Amino acid sequence: MLKNGSFTAGWSNLPPTPNSLVNQQPNHWQLRWIEPGESLFGAGDKAGGVPECVHKLASQLPPDEQLGGSHALILEGNATYKIFHSGSPFGAELKQTLTGLTAGATATLTVPVLAVLYNETDPFGAESGAWVNGEGSWANGGQMGNRRWFRHVIPFTVPENGTAEVVIRVKSKWPRPKDFFIDGVTLTQDDGPVLGPPDSTPKPVDRVRVQVPEGLQVVVTTCHTPGFVVVSVPEGMEIEMQQ
Repeated sequence: MLKNGSFTAGWSNLPPTPNSLVNQQPNHWQLRWIEPGESLFGAGDKAGGVPECVHKLASQLPPDEQLGGSHALILEGNATYKIFHSGSPFGAELKQTLTGLTAGATATLTVPVLAVLYNETDPFGAESGAWVNGEGSWANGGQMGNRRWFRHVIPFTVPENGTAEVVIRVKSKWPRPKDFFIDGVTLTQDDGPVLGPPDSTPKPVDRVRVQVPEGLQVVVTTCHTPGFVVVSVPEGMEIEMQQ
């Protein structure tokens, strides 16, 4: 079962790097970063520095960046995980091996990542990705956007041994600042709830108010593109917008 997807279950401090940086490894996860001079996950670009990998608690953030805020960096609980560097190319990885899943079941891994691009003009200057048992892909800065939550969604079939290796990666290829925030990682099965410890923190609900003329029926569907509300009306009718 997936553990500590909200990064609220604590961490251990890893040994200091040569420049005295102490990174935090979230409990139940394995943290690895690309050492300077090594390839950024097989690409021709190379790391130039060790990123800082730490937890940011709600108490360390302004109100608008806390859970439910207009620029929330926390999606669940009272913490988010941040990987960043102020001026060197870098790469880092979180890994967790899950056991006891239902063999043959269809499952879905969802990994929300928020990137702060600092006016990066190269769409491939920052990338994040997620994989399950080696299947997954990268998303570049153009796809992720700046300062918004991008969700990597990986559907997969649980193998016969009931094991799934979850890998989350981020990288920045230029000697310019980049921040990545990760939070609210979940694993679901079609026939079951979230596989992980429940979070008791109430989650904010955004509401859209729609006034429909008498005689019309309403059909509700879900738009998976963040920041968009899709409205469809019968031919000949117009939409009156109110902010």
